[in-house]
Amino acid sequence: MRIALIQPDIKDFDILYNLNKLTNIVNCIKQDIDWIIFPEMFITGFITDRKLCEQSKTIGLDFMQEIAKEKHCLVEGSLLIEENNKQFNRHYLITPKDEIFYYDKKHLFSLSDERKLEAGKSHTIVNWNDWKINLLTCYDLRFPLWCRNEYKNNTFLYDIMVFVASWPESRSEQWLTLLKARAIENACYVIGVNRIGSDHKGIHYNGESHLINTKGEIITPKNKINDVLKYYNVEKSEIDSSRKKFPVYLDW
Repeated sequence: MRIALIQPDIKDFDILYNLNKLTNIVNCIKQDIDWIIFPEMFITGFITDRKLCEQSKTIGLDFMQEIAKEKHCLVEGSLLIEENNKQFNRHYLITPKDEIFYYDKKHLFSLSDERKLEAGKSHTIVNWNDWKINLLTCYDLRFPLWCRNEYKNNTFLYDIMVFVASWPESRSEQWLTLLKARAIENACYVIGVNRIGSDHKGIHYNGESHLINTKGEIITPKNKINDVLKYYNVEKSEIDSSRKKFPVYLDW
């Protein structure tokens, strides 16, 4: 599976600016791709302003659907959504068949205004081309029980866990440590996609978007076009082999 991780320098509050910038980045993807992943709240920045919510006009969702159709690939990232007078940090995965899956962020960051949003209550795991993908968001990374994999009837609950994030550079060491820990303890691949640049509060983000294998090792990108675009190529046989060599899941 060919994966593109996009870690943009997001301009807070400016949806049209961000969409134009992201369109240019996506247009740099000339090769065939199976999956494009954007970070958390990738069209607004980490903002909880109700005026920026996707409501009757779903600009961000439309953007994701268009890319999924044009590139014939999965497209993933989170958006600020309003539904039934409640606001959510909603992590979407769109398929090229225009199927829409979503996960509402469970763990809301209490040191920010995110606590005004509605917390999610359930997991979302998407089956796609022999892969089972677990959708999670940023702060969820700190809660291992919520991330827990399962092995029942010779089947894993999921193979890849994806965290779309707005994770500050000041806590980047924790970001890397936790990504690796979640991969090791759950015998899965972990993808973390984070933004770069600075937000309106002066908080800096350094990206550090990575794909981690079951050993907790950072997989080197197959290609890196620039600071915002990384390519990977992973095969299901690779994770199947690593799980068989060290079947820790038998003791879960």
